[in-house]
Amino acid sequence: MFSSCMGCNSTKAALAPIASKPPVQEDVLEKKGGEKTLPREKARTVAFAPASEKSIPSDLEFDNVAAFEAAYRELRSNIDDNGSIDLAEITKVMQQKKSVLDLVQKHFPGAGTGKEILAKVAPVIEKYGLDDDNTLFAQSVCPDEINHDENDTPALFAEYLGEVFHMGGLAGIPFTGKTGFAAFSHHVPENGHLFILMAPHIGLSESNQLGKYTRDGQDHDGSACGAVVGALNHCCSGKPLPKMADSAEDAQMTYIMHQIKKHQAKIVAKKNESENAMQAMAAKVTHDIGRDMLNAINTMDFGGKDSQLLLLTGIQINMPKPFDGFFQPISFQIRNKNGQMRDLFRETFGVTRDYQPTKSTRFLKVDNTEV
Repeated sequence: MFSSCMGCNSTKAALAPIASKPPVQEDVLEKKGGEKTLPREKARTVAFAPASEKSIPSDLEFDNVAAFEAAYRELRSNIDDNGSIDLAEITKVMQQKKSVLDLVQKHFPGAGTGKEILAKVAPVIEKYGLDDDNTLFAQSVCPDEINHDENDTPALFAEYLGEVFHMGGLAGIPFTGKTGFAAFSHHVPENGHLFILMAPHIGLSESNQLGKYTRDGQDHDGSACGAVVGALNHCCSGKPLPKMADSAEDAQMTYIMHQIKKHQAKIVAKKNESENAMQAMAAKVTHDIGRDMLNAINTMDFGGKDSQLLLLTGIQINMPKPFDGFFQPISFQIRNKNGQMRDLFRETFGVTRDYQPTKSTRFLKVDNTEV
């Protein structure tokens, strides 16, 4: 049976609500007519131009805090830079942030910010007795720096569960292999548990292009994930694949090319819909490649008789600034020493996954089985 700890209601700092606008510091306030006001040299004016009802789109409706917060951040920055904003600019910024969110939800339904994902996962794993004292955390995420901002899912889970073991290589595939998993699993506390987060990533540029990312300090968009986009481009070029035996200096990239080649037709077929649809499918295929390797290397040969293994997989979405990163959960499972597996996806995220990953041959008989 799976262990359960219904009384675990510890509140983690990582789950604190997103703070609203920081309070103005007392030392920048001065008294005027008995009321506090900003000094004249620090004052900011928000100028609203007259507007007819037609100037505000009737469908400009926000139901997502992340999109509204991104709009707020940009508008606040514009006020700091320019001293004022008008209603037309407010409308334009809010429309743009809404279009970004609409694109993400179209191609990655159920995706949310790292804080939103952690807020759903934490109560479930605490129910099964996991906490930062008895659980060792590992992540298999691409080492690209854009995956490790403080509000991204990998960073928030690392803060929530404590120390982190890095299993991932290019594209988030767990290239540390069986040796890496064995090393990780033998660091587990006595009778403790393992939690692994595995995710490839995909960029979203400021021009709403998937597979690209607008990096700080560059005047052009670059590929993200560069390994996946590069592998797909190589496969589509018709050039021969490098041989694995001859690729010791670039083994990870060669492996990715060989795997993408197997699914090239499935990925490229999506281009009939759009370039974004093709790039989204490339990320989903890469997820399955990483998931299959993760299933091939993990075992229950660790800890004590009550130890459990949790596997959360998905796709990390590198959002254009000022958005925080998003994460689309695809699978979430818990396994115990009795060979039982429970699918935690619906219990955690409350929805049926939109993207059905291909079945792993190793766990074909138990995938999605309730025990």
